[in-house]
Amino acid sequence: MLIFSCSKPGCTDPIAKNYSSSAKKDDGSCTYETKLIFWQDLAAANSWGPLSVTSLKYYVDGNYIGSSIATEYYTSQPSCSAAGQASYTINLGKNTSQSVNIKVTDQTGFTWYDEFVTVTNAECNYYQVY
Repeated sequence: MLIFSCSKPGCTDPIAKNYSSSAKKDDGSCTYETKLIFWQDLAAANSWGPLSVTSLKYYVDGNYIGSSIATEYYTSQPSCSAAGQASYTINLGKNTSQSVNIKVTDQTGFTWYDEFVTVTNAECNYYQVY
C-alpha cells in the first residue's frame, strides 16, 4: 500500500531567512536575521567637535563592527541598503526579536553609549547616535 502526502514540510513564514515557497506544512525550521544600522544626523556630528572626538567605533554584543569619522552624518535616516556609520547583520536564530548590547566609543576608547536595545526580524533596525 502506498501513501502519498501533499504536505511538504519546511519553513512557511515568508519573512524568515529560509522561507520555502514549496513548503506546505511548517516544520519549525524557520530562522530569522536582521540588519542593525548605526547612524547620526548633522546635530550629532556637530556635537563631537567641542568634545575633541574625531572618530567613533561601534560594537554589537562585544563584537567590533566598524568605525566612522565623527563628523560624518546623514540628513535623514538612511535606507536599508545603506551602511550608515556602521551596520551589522544579526542572526536571530528561531526568534523574531532579541536584545543586543550596543556600544559606541571614541578614538581614545571612552564609552559614549553602552546599552541594550531590542532588534526585531525586519529588513532593518536603526540605532541613531545623538
